[in-house]
Amino acid sequence: MPRKKKLQEVGGLRLVAYYRYSGGSGQTEQSIEGQRRDCETYAKLHGMTIQHEYIDRHISGKTDDRVSFQQMIRDSDKGAFDMVICWKTDRFARNRYDSAVYKKRLRDNGVEIIYAAESNISGAEGIIIEGLMESLAEYYSAELAEKMRRGMRESALKCQAINRCRPLGFTTDAGKKFIIDERTAPAVRFIFEHYAAGESAAYIVEQLNEKGYRTSQGNEFNKSSINRIIQNEMYRGVYISKAYDVRIEGGVPAIVDDELWRRAQAMAKLNKQKRAKYSAKADYFLSGKLYCGECGCLMKGISGHSSTNGEVYRYYACSNPKCKKHNVPKEELEGKVIQAIIDNLLQPEAMEALAEAMVAVQETDADKPNAEREAIQQELADVRRRSKNILDAIENGTANPHLTARLDELTERENTLRFQLSTLTDEKPLRFTKEEYLFLLEQFLIDPAERNEDYGRRVVHTFVTSMEVSDSKLLIYFNISEENADKNKNASPSELQKESSTVKRLVRVARIELTAS
Repeated sequence: MPRKKKLQEVGGLRLVAYYRYSGGSGQTEQSIEGQRRDCETYAKLHGMTIQHEYIDRHISGKTDDRVSFQQMIRDSDKGAFDMVICWKTDRFARNRYDSAVYKKRLRDNGVEIIYAAESNISGAEGIIIEGLMESLAEYYSAELAEKMRRGMRESALKCQAINRCRPLGFTTDAGKKFIIDERTAPAVRFIFEHYAAGESAAYIVEQLNEKGYRTSQGNEFNKSSINRIIQNEMYRGVYISKAYDVRIEGGVPAIVDDELWRRAQAMAKLNKQKRAKYSAKADYFLSGKLYCGECGCLMKGISGHSSTNGEVYRYYACSNPKCKKHNVPKEELEGKVIQAIIDNLLQPEAMEALAEAMVAVQETDADKPNAEREAIQQELADVRRRSKNILDAIENGTANPHLTARLDELTERENTLRFQLSTLTDEKPLRFTKEEYLFLLEQFLIDPAERNEDYGRRVVHTFVTSMEVSDSKLLIYFNISEENADKNKNASPSELQKESSTVKRLVRVARIELTAS
């Protein structure tokens, strides 16, 4: 794993910049100029020069489908640069999953990410604090979005249609209430009757298409269409909006009666049981961070079936076909990793250290200026200065028609800038107390019986950099210090505790002895 470069040693490194602004009336090219000015100032102060710029305009950071961003990632794969500078972390990505994936890819390529308007934490607590900050930002973004959706939820509570799509067999009246569409409802009844009678989905599809029936989108039926309709409780009269957590029995008129619905569900359950023993789907949430301790290759998730009862067994296996390492049972390994995180990082002293470090970072970032506002203000001052010069010329009798036309352009530009300035709100960073940060960390402390795969995925992605497993030992490298990762591999537990006064209570590497199976 590459070590971080110290800022005072970056003179010979190749630096590129990434700038982005979202869509919307308040987002303009001034945002790019503001980001560029801050990044260039930061680079100059640290003896660096930005050699290339990657710029995405009018596109949200919630998606990774950004042309210049993807080009930057591909260029990093080719070793085209050593460092990337962004204005703030949210310029890089607003989606925490994308942020983690692409930052890891850059770091794997030996590329360091630095920020011009936020603290660059290169000490022991840097990576984990960044991850937790992203968790907070994502949480509050989701909370805000939920508040904005309250109006839609009210419509759902009234059993109204809240989008343009109408399930097959239904239409809506003037009040957006669902009513049965007798032109297409017979197709729905045909599907339920024949499915409940044991007919295959393929046969039902063939019959529907031959009779000229079409889906709600006007397409021919396929087997997926049948499964979706059979599972849709709306056809038995239940209004459901999963997006707004609304379920109302009798909220819509029923196309099929309860008896037919029950028979169809019984047949669906029987068909599912027939397929279950051949299913091997599972969430191997250690994948991507788990390496073979014997050959260094990534481990992958695999499954196998008992020849006697068809039971499914799941393992992590080395992806190198020549490696002789034994497979590791999935549940056993995941359980050890989760317990190691809890034992080492989710203890009172460790959480206290993390909370203190995050408050310190927050205070450092509190007074950072709003580059977009400053850019607009600077241009506005320049426009006003030019307008004054032209007015002075008019008063002195030295103006010409060209200058008068130019004054009109400047006046229009001043009005535009003033409007942008009035609509541009100061970006107020979220401020949290130590107790609030502790509360966030404490959300990971749940009853062992409630630790499902989703919980495991969250704690691993938040707290773990990588893992190595051999037939006798499991090493877990926590998101505490990437800079000292190589040293940590050979350090004793006592040495690992001496690196940072802020987080000296945190363990960097967990070593777990495994019992040979």
